[in-house]
Amino acid sequence: MVTVRAKPEVQYPESDGRPMAESPEHLHVMLSLIATLQAYFATRQDVYVGGNQFLYWIEGNPRQRVALDVYVVFGVPRRPWRATWKVWEMGKAPDVIIELTSPSTASEDLGRKYQLYQRLRVEEYLLIDVKHEYLKEPLNLYRLMEGEYQRVPNQRTPSEEWRAHSELLGLTLVLTPGETGYQVRLWEPQGDRWLLNPLEVAEQYELAQQQLLDMKRRFAQEAQTRARLEERVRELEEELRRLKEGSR
Repeated sequence: MVTVRAKPEVQYPESDGRPMAESPEHLHVMLSLIATLQAYFATRQDVYVGGNQFLYWIEGNPRQRVALDVYVVFGVPRRPWRATWKVWEMGKAPDVIIELTSPSTASEDLGRKYQLYQRLRVEEYLLIDVKHEYLKEPLNLYRLMEGEYQRVPNQRTPSEEWRAHSELLGLTLVLTPGETGYQVRLWEPQGDRWLLNPLEVAEQYELAQQQLLDMKRRFAQEAQTRARLEERVRELEEELRRLKEGSR
């Protein structure tokens, strides 16, 4: 009797044990972008936002993978969470990928990933040089046109901000220079507003609470002052009445 051994199930690792970001600056920007985009698309059931994960595109070959910093996919359920992104299971690659590049990842970001994302038909590929270490322009947007990436011209403001508009996201990425690198924020032109990440929302919530408490305290103090004045007016009215009666 011949025993047929079942083929071992192919494993697709979720982590390689390496740090999740190149530097604290890269980590901050990555987590901020993921959280902000997740909050922005929270009401859309057909948009998935993820990041700091592996992308696998060949079933049965887990060695063929790349790490995604931030990505957005349209036309797929926003839940459940995915530990990795497997193109053959989801039916497509991400529509927008944002990579936080650095000198150590330059060859892959501008070489292998660039070619791969183009082949997988990732519609928009954005490169952000958070610390402005090697790219001439720290923000680069590539848009797929007739199967090939075309670089979209940047906007540079007098205040040294760099801007690139993502047509798919409907948002403008804005890089503002800081002490140790660029602050990366998202601007919604249609709503004429900045998108806040959860930390900024929490900070503004605490500030609003404190302002409301201060206002209530001022109102309470003003109410006490008004009550004392009203009591003083009544006392003076009573004194006037007695004086009038005494002069008769």
